[in-house]
Formats: sequence, structure tokens, C-alpha cells
Amino acid sequence: MYEYMALMSWMAVLSLFVIIGKYKKPVFGGFISPVVFMLMVTASMLPKDLSQALMPALQSYWLTIHVTLAALGSGSFAVACAVSFVYLLKKASSQKRSIFSDKKELTAAVVGGVVFPPVFAIIGKSIGLTPAESDFVLKLSAEGSAGWGWLFSGMGLGFPLGMILWSVMRRKEAGKAESINGVGVFTIAVVSILLGGLTAGLAVNNDLVFLSEKSTWKIFEFFGIVWLVSLVLFFPLYWFANARAFEFLRKANINEELLDEINYKTVSLGYPLYTVGALFAGAIWAEQAWGTFWGWDPKEVGALIIWLFYSGFLHARRQHNWRGSKAAMLSVFGLLMILLSFFGNYFFGGQHAYT
Repeated sequence: MYEYMALMSWMAVLSLFVIIGKYKKPVFGGFISPVVFMLMVTASMLPKDLSQALMPALQSYWLTIHVTLAALGSGSFAVACAVSFVYLLKKASSQKRSIFSDKKELTAAVVGGVVFPPVFAIIGKSIGLTPAESDFVLKLSAEGSAGWGWLFSGMGLGFPLGMILWSVMRRKEAGKAESINGVGVFTIAVVSILLGGLTAGLAVNNDLVFLSEKSTWKIFEFFGIVWLVSLVLFFPLYWFANARAFEFLRKANINEELLDEINYKTVSLGYPLYTVGALFAGAIWAEQAWGTFWGWDPKEVGALIIWLFYSGFLHARRQHNWRGSKAAMLSVFGLLMILLSFFGNYFFGGQHAYT
């Protein structure tokens, strides 16, 4: 996993050089480099030593083809996401109104993003939806504080549901100005979530948090930590965007149509690499090792979902002319799906599981 994510990062850097060379816009380095930095920091936390030798059945040159092409494709998708962040922030910079100046917008944010996850956790415990006990330990003291698994797993499950609730509440009152403002809020929320995931990973990696090893709620416990950290990060990031980033983007000579074009071209580059590597080469390797092209392994299903998602992206672009904010938001969701599938090795089990 360390090598895979490191290769993703190098692909992103190579794509950056190509973009700068073709479009003569060195300023893109300031936007893509933070994503590369985040990927490399995440890679540095992953195990670098071999825990066991590869079994003879899996020792094949298809390993190199499968993993390398899939990582290169994912790196291209990461660049598309980084460019999409710039596009969305550039779009939002034209709207000077703050989220907190609109009571309905503020209400939707507070209800969906702040109140709903912990309330959902409490209700979930009362009706037996979330586990009453778990091995989850949050080291608030030298001994650690156990018994918080139900709260964090409930908040982790309520987190994505709260985001959906927030979106539904916003759409009822959405106009053009609110839509533009919502693009900025969406972007900052996603950045907060990514940084929250990085922080949560650091906490787990440094034994500040112990998740339930054998619990099916393990991933939701992790999501609960991500929600808590991203909630703390959101407000200073939003202030920074309004105070610094938006003003810089308003003055920067960055063409939105060019950003949209780069988003489309990097996805178009990553799509065949990911298709051949993650799906075709992986299936051929699986057939040679296990005698079947497809075994409904969680990782296989995740790769298929990602491939269908980007297939839909390209279809919507070519046939329905989905451009601008729609295409940018799809690229952001695509990277989130890739990261979820990548770290799913720790949560979902199967042939690709890491223990």
C-alpha cells in the first residue's frame, strides 16, 4: 500500500509537469502540490516492510501490470480532483456572501453537519442499532478511555447521512447565488474531511486510538473520528478561504474553462490505465491464481464501482455536456471513492485484506 500510494503521488507530479509544460501555467503547482503532499504523508504512515512472502500462486508478472497501471490511473484521478478543487474555489470566489449571513444556510449546516451525527448515535444506541460495547479505546489519559465505541460508530454512520440531510435542506432554498456559495462550502467540507481522515490515520498509527479489531463497525468508528476532526477544521478553513484564498483566486489569472478542460483530460488519461490495470489485469491475474476471473471480493467490487463511476463521468461529459461545477464535483467524489476503496483493505476483509 505504501508503494501504491507513492506511485500515485509520482504520477500526479508527472501530470503536473505535463500540465505546466503544455499550458504554461506554473501556478497550478501551488494547487496540485498540496494533494501530492497529502498523499505522500499518508503513504509514509503505511507499513513499508514486508510482513509475509507472496504465496507461489500469486507470484506472476500480472502483479506488476495490475498494481502499476491501477496506481498510475489513480494518480491521474488525483490530479483531476486537485484541479477540480481549484475550479470550485474559483467559482465560489465570485460570491462574496458568507455562509453565516444566511439563516437558512446556517441552519442546514448546523443540523446536517453538526447536530445530526451525535443525535443519531444516541438514538442508535437506545434502539440497539449501534453496538453497546466494543474494543474501541480513545486515549484521553495514560490508561485510555474505553466504552466510546457506540458513540463514534454511531457518529460515523450518521456522518454521511447528515451530509445528505444537509444537501436536501439546502436544495429546497437553492437559487443561483446560494448554489455558487454551496460549491465553496462543499469544497471546504471535503478538504476538512480529507484532513480529518489524515489526522485520524495519524492517531490510529501512533496508538492514540484503538479501533475494534474484529468488529464490523470498525470503519464507522474511524468515520466518527474523521467527523469530529473535520468539524473542528471546517471553521478555520472556511475563515481562511474567505479571508485569503478567495481573494487570491479572484485576482489570479486562471481560466475556469482551462481548469475544466484539464479535469476532463486527466480523467480521460487515468480511465484506460485504471481499466486495464484494476479490472482486466486484475481479473487475468485472479484467473491464473484462483481459477476464476471474478470472485465478488470487496476490493473487486470497489474497483468495479469506481470504474462505473468514471464511465458515467465520461458519458455525461460527452453525451450530456456535463461541465463546470458538475464535472468538478464528480471528480472530487471519485477521489473519495478511490481512497475509501484503497483503505478498505483494512476494513472490508477479502483477498486484499491487510491485518
